[in-house]
Amino acid sequence: MDMSLHPLAQSLHEAGALDPYFDMPMCDPGQDGWSKATDLFIGNSARLKELAMTYGQERWGTTNNHVAASALLIAYLTRLVYPIVIQYVLRRRLPKATLENLAFHRSGGVIDATGLRQPQFAVLPNDPAADHPDAEVLGDEGNLYQRLKEWVFAANIELVIEALHHSVPASLKVSQNAAAVAFAQAFHRLYYLVDDKSSVLRDANAFFNDSSSPLYGQVSIEIIEHQGRAGLFGRRAGCCLIWRTRESDGYCSNCILRPKDEQTQLFREMLVRMR
Repeated sequence: MDMSLHPLAQSLHEAGALDPYFDMPMCDPGQDGWSKATDLFIGNSARLKELAMTYGQERWGTTNNHVAASALLIAYLTRLVYPIVIQYVLRRRLPKATLENLAFHRSGGVIDATGLRQPQFAVLPNDPAADHPDAEVLGDEGNLYQRLKEWVFAANIELVIEALHHSVPASLKVSQNAAAVAFAQAFHRLYYLVDDKSSVLRDANAFFNDSSSPLYGQVSIEIIEHQGRAGLFGRRAGCCLIWRTRESDGYCSNCILRPKDEQTQLFREMLVRMR
């Protein structure tokens, strides 16, 4: 079939029309430039370390192992987490984003695209695409969230963090916090794009308050209001160490090393700039 007519491809494309970060392409690993995600994160420790250090140098001008791994992890998760979050929150659809079902496109030594190898997805019974052969129909929202933890956390992010820990090597705590912040940024971005902001806040709280989730305790979600505008922001519970690199001009706005009132003021300034 024409892949553009596939229900998952359509909903991802519609999300990408709101913001390109929320799209994720389908791919053919046999095409030039594409390779299986497992080949990088599972199959070759030396290559993974080399790629992490490339990201550390190019993004933040550092050879610090932990920061370099964060640079790679953030680049990877931005392409992964944003599409997952918007499909889950707005459509109650879940692409099968296991590490085995992903492929990377590389150019100039870095990853420039992340794609799904197979267009499989999970849905609820009332989804219009529930009868599609690529759809797994789950009983309720609790089942869908459990599948998210199985596919996205256990079969993807946790494997990637462990691989970085052994290969680079990178701090587990720093990488776990970087992963949580990627989710917080996705919710932050989505909050501005939708009318039903309560659903974004509800799901963000569910993600970060679940004690069985790897995101638990890493970020605290808060709604900041200022001059008639409101935004969803995440305050970090850990440090990414970016401030120690030569490319840094200080602490991040949500850095744990900043006093809370300074963070809040910076959040308010962001709201003003978004007018």
